[in-house]
Amino acid sequence: MKRILSISFALALCALMVASSVVLAWDGAPTIRDETFYVPSSPLTLGAWGADHYGNPGYVIASPFQLNLEYQPGILDSDIANLNTYFYPANLAFPPGHTDGTWLKNFSDNDEYVLYVNPGGGCNIYKYLGTATYDPAIEWTLTGWNQTILAGDIVDNPDGTITLRVMPFNTYRPFVNDPPVNNVEVFSGQVKTEVWGYRFGGSALVLGAEVGAEGSELDPIVGGPVGWETYPVSKVRVLLPWIALFAAIVAGAGLLVLRRRRVQT
Repeated sequence: MKRILSISFALALCALMVASSVVLAWDGAPTIRDETFYVPSSPLTLGAWGADHYGNPGYVIASPFQLNLEYQPGILDSDIANLNTYFYPANLAFPPGHTDGTWLKNFSDNDEYVLYVNPGGGCNIYKYLGTATYDPAIEWTLTGWNQTILAGDIVDNPDGTITLRVMPFNTYRPFVNDPPVNNVEVFSGQVKTEVWGYRFGGSALVLGAEVGAEGSELDPIVGGPVGWETYPVSKVRVLLPWIALFAAIVAGAGLLVLRRRRVQT
């Protein structure tokens, strides 16, 4: 009997270890919001009027900010996660290939980014060390290092606020790799971000002027990968170790009953 119980305990322990390793292994989640290292996309705080490193004008972003990409088909989850945690301190929960550092938000070079607003429409879209493209439909841009990463139009809200809406819908415009930039920032084509836009409590004319918007904060409007829907943490993944443990106990009990029956016969 002691031998049967020892076998049952060993089976249960092995099952628990295997199941736990499955849960703890980094393999991506349905949405970035399910990750333990998730930091929500943050507001943009405006500093004084100035320019990025290449002279493109706008209100300089005064504080480090977080801008997350969302998991999406055709791109490795690990690549998305590594940009979202770019230059963060080391963390065992991060996927392989992560760049360790000291930043707490993935755009901590915020002083190189500027917000430019033209309520009448007509902004330049910049490509890193490339030629700017004028777009009459674009009313605002977020640009740094001569690369426009977000752009869009302005929508008046019923409550008197305005929304700087991202166009195309929830689209982040990545750096190109020619000339080379940091590997973690390179993607092919446009990619999806969880930020749909930014809400501002004042007038677009304030943001469009070169003075008067200093200290203003634009709050992110964040949506899930599909509409406003977000995904709950998988209950199966959480319960898997306990399911395995229960199954091992049942198997051990079955062996014990079988042993007793053999003794009685």
